[in-house]
Amino acid sequence: MDRTEVEAAIEYAEIAAEYDVPVTLFVTGKAAEEEPERVKRLAAMENVEIGGHNYWAFDTLVHKGWRGLTGSWNGPRPFQRWEIRKTIETFAELGIEITSWRNHAYRHDKHTASLLSEAGIKHFSDVVAPKGEVREEDGLTVVPINTPPDHEHVYHAFRTPSFVAGSDFEGPFGEEAHAVEEWLDWILEYIEEHNESGLVAVVLAHPSCMSLADEIESFEDLCKLAREQYSPAKIHSI
Repeated sequence: MDRTEVEAAIEYAEIAAEYDVPVTLFVTGKAAEEEPERVKRLAAMENVEIGGHNYWAFDTLVHKGWRGLTGSWNGPRPFQRWEIRKTIETFAELGIEITSWRNHAYRHDKHTASLLSEAGIKHFSDVVAPKGEVREEDGLTVVPINTPPDHEHVYHAFRTPSFVAGSDFEGPFGEEAHAVEEWLDWILEYIEEHNESGLVAVVLAHPSCMSLADEIESFEDLCKLAREQYSPAKIHSI
């Protein structure tokens, strides 16, 4: 992009606000350190909740070395506890309280939930499940992503049709990817199904992915439909 992800997030959140759609934006501690005024601007918006997203998004030698040794990206338990608290404290210095969390790329291990609960986190959104429902688990409210996540299923940036065709990725929603307009239709099918069955529909739509796919136009279409057809309590972009 020709701007930072935080700058894209501001435009994204302003669009959502026009249609009274609530959004949770999971932000790394490093982003808060690098762009404090922009992150504070986001946090001040009435429709925005800032959540934690690790500090370095697993991009340190500790994370990479631990993955090589154990297969887990999260680092040893003491390091993971320290990184969680470092992230929370970085936001606290900006006057932002963090009570929701998603690990980068949904990467968590057997220690993550208890460490988050211990640190005062209330909501955890590291699960992708087509029929996932909000539930209490390990002292946290688990909020599953129950519609197809955009990063894995929308063509954008390097995720071209040829890249996806040569990839061995397959997630809970399968291996297919679509142009963003087709992804939106797919999302709407899940939202309708979840609303009929009484589930809260949770959409994962990254500001950066939406910006790269079509300059956030499809996300705005989603927000329009949310206001016209659904209660904001039943659809949450997260």
